[in-house]
Amino acid sequence: MPETEEVVSAWQRIAAWLRDHAPASAEVLRPGATDEEIATLTDRLGFEIPEALAAWLRVNNGSTAKDVRKPLTGGGVALLPHRDSAIFPDDMRFLGCREIAEQHANYLHIAQGIGDDEYWKPQWIPIAEKGDGPYGIILSADTSSSSLPLLKFREGDYPGLFVSSLTEFLRPLADLLETGQAPGTVMEYERFSVADGRIDWSY
Repeated sequence: MPETEEVVSAWQRIAAWLRDHAPASAEVLRPGATDEEIATLTDRLGFEIPEALAAWLRVNNGSTAKDVRKPLTGGGVALLPHRDSAIFPDDMRFLGCREIAEQHANYLHIAQGIGDDEYWKPQWIPIAEKGDGPYGIILSADTSSSSLPLLKFREGDYPGLFVSSLTEFLRPLADLLETGQAPGTVMEYERFSVADGRIDWSY
């Protein structure tokens, strides 16, 4: 099965599980991204996003439906992530088109400011992130590579390899939610509970 189909299939299983077992968490899923939103993201990144990522965003455009944007005195906006947004392990939220573009620009700006090209590369696309600091998952869309690996990053460290593809992130997560286990995968030791309709990864 092509990766685009694998990604969509795995994500639909995850979203269905959330609707059935953690409805408060399911409520954070935005409707699918429109053609205009995908085009705007492409323009802001400066390159075409991978087909598998575009297909995922077209199902749900992030888990940020309950997040709040608060105008700051003197200009700018503060993003206040809702606790329900953290639907992924390590309390990470699924970034939609807008958040991807904003965070991509932010990290490139930091890299330029500190003069370190290894801190953030233009072809790195942030797809998941904690709400309280630089910690998350990147899709590496380097056109010189035949694969699209995911990297993990945290403040103070350079990103490192996490899994080989979006499929290898989402499919084990779907297995874990449905069966409580995902042996031999990146989700093997993750554990969760559900309280007040919300998935909790601090279990």
